Amino acid sequence: MPEQNDTQPALTRRPEARGFKIETLLEEAKSGRLRIPAFQRPLRWNSKKVVDLFDSINRGFPIGNLLLSKNLSEAGRVAFGPVSFTVAKQPSALWVVDGQQRLTALIASMLRSDAVPRRDYWAVWYDLESQTFEILNRREASPQWIPLNVVSDSVKQLKWIRAWPYAEDREDLVDRILELGRSIREYEVPAYIVEGANDQVLRLIFTRVNTGGAEMRESEIFEALYGHEGEQPIRAAVARLTDMGFGELDQELFLRCLRSTCGGSPPNSDPEQLPANSIERTESALRRAIRTIMAHAGIPKFRLLPYRLPIYILTVFYDQFPAENQRVDDLAARWIWRGTLSEAHLDSSDAKVDRLVRFIRSGTDPEMTMAQLIESIPGPDVHEHAESLRKQIDEPINLNSARCKVFLLMLYSANPRTNAGSRYEPPDLFSDDFDPGECTEQPDETQSEIHDSKFYQSLVPGNDKRGSDIVIRLAGMRPSGVITAAGYDLPSFLLSEECIQSLAAGDVANFRRQRSELLQDFAESFVLNNVGDSINVRPSISAIVNSDVPSPASEVTL
Repeated sequence: MPEQNDTQPALTRRPEARGFKIETLLEEAKSGRLRIPAFQRPLRWNSKKVVDLFDSINRGFPIGNLLLSKNLSEAGRVAFGPVSFTVAKQPSALWVVDGQQRLTALIASMLRSDAVPRRDYWAVWYDLESQTFEILNRREASPQWIPLNVVSDSVKQLKWIRAWPYAEDREDLVDRILELGRSIREYEVPAYIVEGANDQVLRLIFTRVNTGGAEMRESEIFEALYGHEGEQPIRAAVARLTDMGFGELDQELFLRCLRSTCGGSPPNSDPEQLPANSIERTESALRRAIRTIMAHAGIPKFRLLPYRLPIYILTVFYDQFPAENQRVDDLAARWIWRGTLSEAHLDSSDAKVDRLVRFIRSGTDPEMTMAQLIESIPGPDVHEHAESLRKQIDEPINLNSARCKVFLLMLYSANPRTNAGSRYEPPDLFSDDFDPGECTEQPDETQSEIHDSKFYQSLVPGNDKRGSDIVIRLAGMRPSGVITAAGYDLPSFLLSEECIQSLAAGDVANFRRQRSELLQDFAESFVLNNVGDSINVRPSISAIVNSDVPSPASEVTL
């Protein structure tokens, strides 16, 4: 039997198993004995999960075990969702290791102070007629509904019954109220209580049980493990990166960049396996990657990036080669576009990312390494890639499609501007609740196009927004202004006087035919300008001489 490693965290005594009635848990929360550690996950339950919890309790269904840790807690203010209490110091507080979502739902629903709870996840009422739990979103509750904060204790419940206008006429419903209060308050929740566990042990226990309840995102586990005193290092880094004007990255993307750049897999790794400066390194390299994507590849916003692979790989690349180098940035832009147009970047699996990371880490010269990454992608067929873009001319616009994004980037590359020279500045493209994520070539028709309208607009009335109808939208721009050609540089919008005349006359078919010809001619030059020819992607003589990379990337499976 292998010897126990003395350095591994462990409990000095076995957990105590006991049950807590819900009314006891509510009292423990009010007294300040029940506490939420700083490393706990953010609240992730929605109203349906809250309603389902109370329905399970009322039916007597099991709702899972709690895991609590007994330890000292200081005086202060504790919060469970919208409900908070000022509490005294507790020598043996019960810290919630697992069960935060369930306890918050119970406490926030049953201990809220408002007489008419409404319009949030915890505004739970019970319909006495249908015997179902409901969330109050409407202006007034039904007379047969009772709020759950009334049944938190028997005295409050009896006072509510006395004031209820139907108390004398509906004894059957009064009985239901009494039974409801009893079934909830006396429901017993099983719990394990660990004692004497230090912070390191609690964090380890926390990650081992995190699959119970609402599944955690990997970035939340990372911040639980590596944050201190409630810090959220990934969220803070993502917020700092917004100053580049690229838009807000999601935290999971940042974490994947971190893993590729600094190594390790946070849920399964010892904290010491990651360098102490992992966040700073990743943020610095990611800034360089974003700058190249915006300034050299001509992709102004994160949500216009057709595939995510380039952002993972360029973060590693600029961590390996941080020195400023205009030629390297230009080559990186060629690599982005070759992989995008050929769809080589569609595959962003862990296996592919790992292969590319190993190759980059083996390089000694940035120019040679990037040139070899380009060579690993099959030589571009400019005509074929242009034909793919031309198909979008007659198809609907939907930004869940990588090809649609490339089409819009083609329009953007013409540098749309007014006659006075005012150019396009990328706005915030979408509202916060829309995230197309990884693109496919199949548009998701369920996504609303209202979110796309800040970046482009259709010159043709109606909902049939084809590629031929679309122009990049400048600040304050209206279709009528473009149609009258008042103040706009038409060629920069890939328009002509003939197009505008047809549209002004209401001849949509002729407008689309004329615009299609302009777009078809432009597509091939757009592709060629971005993928480059053999000279554009060739490393310099000095890079070839200085590089110690023995074999070209074309001979390596990347």
